[in-house]
Amino acid sequence: MLRNRFGWPALLGAAILLLAIPLAAACGGDDGEAHADDAGVASVVSAVAFLDGLGLHAIDDSINKDQKVPADARAKALKAQAVAKTTPWPAELKPKADALAAIFGEMAAALEGDSPDLAKAGAAAKKAHDAEHEFADAAWAWVFEQAGIEGPGHGH
Repeated sequence: MLRNRFGWPALLGAAILLLAIPLAAACGGDDGEAHADDAGVASVVSAVAFLDGLGLHAIDDSINKDQKVPADARAKALKAQAVAKTTPWPAELKPKADALAAIFGEMAAALEGDSPDLAKAGAAAKKAHDAEHEFADAAWAWVFEQAGIEGPGHGH
């Protein structure tokens, strides 16, 4: 099984972030009150950090370069689809998140079975990998905007 060397630390970070959300929401702003959009920002950060840490690049490379489907690829596509569908995205990101969820669903379908078609699986993995990067760029731009800071721009 191909392992992404950054996979488990990213997933651990996402898990820690998920545990920190109630604290962040409870702490709120300087006035001691939680603000409605604090939880929204935390949810977006948590979801995007999870999606960024899934190892879609490694799955894409494994299928398209090594011609091997990682054993956990379908499960990761399903988890990504669930996160994309259930996160309370802001209105600006919701249509993109819905489209991303559909792409993850296509990836999961292409990876179904004991011997998935490598051409279909590879195309679906590449599409999901690319779409996640595009979505993450938009989501992080939204987070930076909410924080009132200028983001670093596009990066891969």
